Amino acid sequence: MTLSSGVCLACGTRLSPGLSTCPRTPLRRPLAEGVRRWEVGSCQPPLVGRTALLERLKWCAEEARRGLGRAVWLVGPEGMGKSRLKDALVESLAANRFEIWEGSGLALPGTPAGPLLELLEATRGLRPVAGVGRMSSAEAERVAHFLEGREWQGIPASLSAESLALFDALCHALLPHRGPRILILEDWRDADPLSRAFVEVLVSRLAHTPVLVLVLERTEGPALAPSTAEVLEVGLLNPEDAAALVATRLRPDWPREALLRAGAGHPLHLLHAMAFHEEHPDAPLPESGPAVLAARFEALSPTRREALHVVSAVLGPCFPRPVLGALVGGLSSLAGLEAGGWLKAVSGGRYAVGARVPVPREGVSSDAEGLGLHRRAAEAYEALPEEARRRACAELVRHWRAAKVPQRALPHLLEVAGWNLAALEPAAALAVYRVALEVAGSLSLEAARKWSRVLWERMGDAHRLAGERAEAESAWRIALSLEDARAVVATPERLQCLRKLAAVVLSLERYEEVVALSQSAGDFEASREALLCWASLDALCVLALCWLGRFEEAEARLVVARGRLLQAPYQEGPGRASVEAALHRATGTLLMGQGRPGQATVEYAAVLRWTERAGDTWEHSTALFNLGDAYARAGDRERAVHYFQLALDLKARMGDRGGMAYTHHGLALLHSQADAPELAKEDAVRGLQLAGMLGDRKLKSLLRCALGRAHLRLGEREEAARQLQLAAQDAAAANARPELLQAQAALRALEARR
Repeated sequence: MTLSSGVCLACGTRLSPGLSTCPRTPLRRPLAEGVRRWEVGSCQPPLVGRTALLERLKWCAEEARRGLGRAVWLVGPEGMGKSRLKDALVESLAANRFEIWEGSGLALPGTPAGPLLELLEATRGLRPVAGVGRMSSAEAERVAHFLEGREWQGIPASLSAESLALFDALCHALLPHRGPRILILEDWRDADPLSRAFVEVLVSRLAHTPVLVLVLERTEGPALAPSTAEVLEVGLLNPEDAAALVATRLRPDWPREALLRAGAGHPLHLLHAMAFHEEHPDAPLPESGPAVLAARFEALSPTRREALHVVSAVLGPCFPRPVLGALVGGLSSLAGLEAGGWLKAVSGGRYAVGARVPVPREGVSSDAEGLGLHRRAAEAYEALPEEARRRACAELVRHWRAAKVPQRALPHLLEVAGWNLAALEPAAALAVYRVALEVAGSLSLEAARKWSRVLWERMGDAHRLAGERAEAESAWRIALSLEDARAVVATPERLQCLRKLAAVVLSLERYEEVVALSQSAGDFEASREALLCWASLDALCVLALCWLGRFEEAEARLVVARGRLLQAPYQEGPGRASVEAALHRATGTLLMGQGRPGQATVEYAAVLRWTERAGDTWEHSTALFNLGDAYARAGDRERAVHYFQLALDLKARMGDRGGMAYTHHGLALLHSQADAPELAKEDAVRGLQLAGMLGDRKLKSLLRCALGRAHLRLGEREEAARQLQLAAQDAAAANARPELLQAQAALRALEARR
């Protein structure tokens, strides 16, 4: 045996020169249906001293089979044998028809919920089998949006509530639909916050599901496990078990006591000590485990040491194999690093670090060479297939910035922020956009202007997602100010930004500004591709004109919008669906203003169909409310109550307190008309509580008027007078003249009755 060939860390088999894996490694057979492994099959060391832990894990798996879901955190320092224990569990359950899905906190570094994305994509587990019906079409669309990194069309009222809805859909995708399932998540110390939050939600829902969630986490102290999870600590081997592990490979001439002293009960250090002795039988054995690792590292060939230097200084804990090959001139010279325990093969054609040793910075001889390595790593990442490259956008950013070429990082910064937006993490997205703005500022004047315009528009999207309407308006105005002043054609990008700005201004009830923004688009010619965005902007203008009472102008503008939509290229997708929904909503609002609520119900029903296709939860809830309002004005109380209740349920799930308050107001008016003052009073009180939480005095005035009328119907004149006086005060404070006139008229009617 040559010194450069080495031995297999797990079993001690000598490796021939050029051999990368141990010949005892099981043949890599195709995985069974329902099985998804993170680590590729490899040679395994004997399992010693873990019988009690393995039996406990088997018992938890059997409990899960019976429908009593369990969550187990397997914790302990690095090298204690957590992965070996997990593999033993998987081997023991292989014939018991468990579905086994493995992920890792190292998967897709920098991508929110990377472990879950990889699991769901690899297993195609978005939709259940036919007839199970665990996921609705809306839930499946949520998961699809998340997986594809697309920003949601809707504007969530409550990010926490919308995140919970996303978690619901992911839970449904990960829970089993046939037999029992084991979800294994390794390297959980490296998991991102969104993945941790999701697993907490999943663990809280395991009570009556046939699922075992097994999490492996390296930790030196208490684990950050949910309170309902069981924590099993994997510690040092006792002297008897350590001796038993050494005995599996011990030969008569071996220094048994020296091996045990160097390993000190640490399984990984014991294996390295035995491997070192087999590789260098005449060399003295180092005194400690870290010293053994360092000695094995120094004994490697210069090429292999250089490769591990590169891994430590440049690549990080998990990386694609082609990237490492590009940095070290090919993978042929790295034979033996995998079997020797330095690298381990994982799913997706990647390597993860198998053993960590202190690597001095001198491994990279100069700053110039370090910059070159990062540049070559970035270029190797960009040469990967499109899907793998897209998922590695965070690594691309890191390498281009480390290579002092930050402008090459800008497209990938946009992708990183896009993942955060898709994961409903606007604060994280804004942080990325601010970094990108700094990078863009270092470019040439024209390039800086173009990039800044894109970045400010995306920052507006993030602010809107966070419910920060004033900040979103400011960001979009800045983006529009950075448009090319010489442009004579309205591009889709410009009209899209104008549409976003008009939408937030409309929500702030500044209707004249919406009309002005829509008119400003007419200063440019429009390309055929921009007509769809223009039609959407026209729909917002129609809504503003209706609120201003200018119905003839609104009708004319609606005809123009419909014409533009017909001329636009037809493309199926959320974008066109949201424009169709906006136009039907504008038509319904116009019909309501013209006193034709019966016809408006048809338009609002069409909005429901289009918003479901667009995946727009916010607009869907608004359409339900509008449909209830239209039926109420058409005199169909039963249908009005039905749609108001649907809107209330959806808005409650979204956390839209303002929408809930307005819906309670609509229900209170309906109950008053139906001579049910007790029900009207109950809805008015609930709405008033929500309006009080928001501090919206205009809304409080409306609800106090409804409450006052209910008290009057019940004969409680003193309380009715008090509520109506408070309604007038709230309206005056909010400078809401229509609401003030309404409250004053109700007070005069009350005085007349006296």
